[in-house]
Amino acid sequence: MSDFPKLMLGTSPFIGAGQFGSKSPDYRRRFFDNPDNMTRLFMHSASLGVKAVQLIGYQPLVAALMKAEEIYGDFFVVVTIPRGDFASNLDLVSPLEPEFVSVHAQFCDENNPRLNEWIDMIRDAGAKPAASTHSPGSTIPLLDEMGFDAYLAPVNLTGYGMAPDVESTLNALERTNKAVIAIKPLAAGKLSPERSVFEYIDFHIYCFKGISY
Repeated sequence: MSDFPKLMLGTSPFIGAGQFGSKSPDYRRRFFDNPDNMTRLFMHSASLGVKAVQLIGYQPLVAALMKAEEIYGDFFVVVTIPRGDFASNLDLVSPLEPEFVSVHAQFCDENNPRLNEWIDMIRDAGAKPAASTHSPGSTIPLLDEMGFDAYLAPVNLTGYGMAPDVESTLNALERTNKAVIAIKPLAAGKLSPERSVFEYIDFHIYCFKGISY
């Protein structure tokens, strides 16, 4: 697949990510500990026309998506490499043939000295390198000349996760010429998926570059 999708299925709930608060343990039990539930959601998403996923690269999620692909064919995959051994994690996700492989936000936000090495490894694996960030207002300007092709950055109506502040985040998004994939568009479940939520993202990102959220 080469066309950049407008909408992607996120997978943070599948791992019980901390931003979901008291719901996190239940999400992890329901999905991470029950891979068939993840596969069913991937397939349901595809049946609705959304064959694109922003995957967190843990083995149960990779296996669940591969099972869905056996029925629905290839998905457009943007995968974030979790913390740990980068080479091993990259090998784990490579069978998915992801379009983009993103470096974990912790390493991007601290400008880890191995970023250039990881960019080269991602390209050698046949994917495009992306940078995840929890502080887009400061990280994107810092990394913009480094060789990443895209950013995964929080963008939402509440300003949740748009560190260090909303203004610097929106300025960074407007000025970069890289693709931007909006993460946390529903502010970790604090927003309902209403038209105004997506119009906000379209206004601040899509009019400048190709995006997904």
